[in-house]
Amino acid sequence: MRKFLVVIFLIIGLNAAVYAQTSSEIAQEVTEELKESGSITEEDASVVEASVKTLIDSGATKDEAKNIVALAVHEAQAQGLKGKALSAKVHEVVRARKAQFEAKKKETKRREKEVRQQRIREEKRLRKENKK
Repeated sequence: MRKFLVVIFLIIGLNAAVYAQTSSEIAQEVTEELKESGSITEEDASVVEASVKTLIDSGATKDEAKNIVALAVHEAQAQGLKGKALSAKVHEVVRARKAQFEAKKKETKRREKEVRQQRIREEKRLRKENKK
């Protein structure tokens, strides 16, 4: 039985490793999708790829990163920006969203810490009551 469980866990672990993608791979994939859809040009691809990677590393999902960058590119193009100006606009939007994702992570960690501390206090209180 133990061997069977070990085999199952190994299979699950290998499948998870196969499906896991790095942020660089996701960024390349999203960039290709945006190029194919006509949202970005070949010239904008490197800027977009770096921006998507930054968002993924900050905690955004693939779809969130794609939407954020596509919207930023669209807004920059609507303003008539090209080249370095478009790049600066996309980076500005990405920096702002990255800050939001990082603030969200911090808040989540703070809440988790509070919950752990509350549980510890409750356990101590219960132990104290049980001793009486």
